[in-house]
Amino acid sequence: MSATLMLGIVGAGGTAHAASAAAVSPEALEKGASLFVKNCIMCHERGMEHPGTAALSYLYGKGKGALADRDNLTPDFVRYFVRNGRGLMPAFRIGELNDEELKVLAEYLSAGPHPATPAK
Repeated sequence: MSATLMLGIVGAGGTAHAASAAAVSPEALEKGASLFVKNCIMCHERGMEHPGTAALSYLYGKGKGALADRDNLTPDFVRYFVRNGRGLMPAFRIGELNDEELKVLAEYLSAGPHPATPAK
């Protein structure tokens, strides 16, 4: 991936809120929350004891660590980092999270913030 495209994706995740809860169906939000619990929450739950939250808080500041608290994630940003990983975060292959599941997860996260943590 080119550096320009990568910077655009990273920038989009830091400045734009592409989806809103109103634009995502309640069913998609529920499925996205379930996928978040199954695939992401062990590292990205609120609290510095979770490695993803701690790493993002360190890199981007407090309030940017817990993904459910973010209001500036775009679907493209989420899809890129889930498929490609970064640093300690592993890439999730199609066999682990298919394209439709990734689409729903990206819609869910981009519709944040989500005040209540989904039930585990």
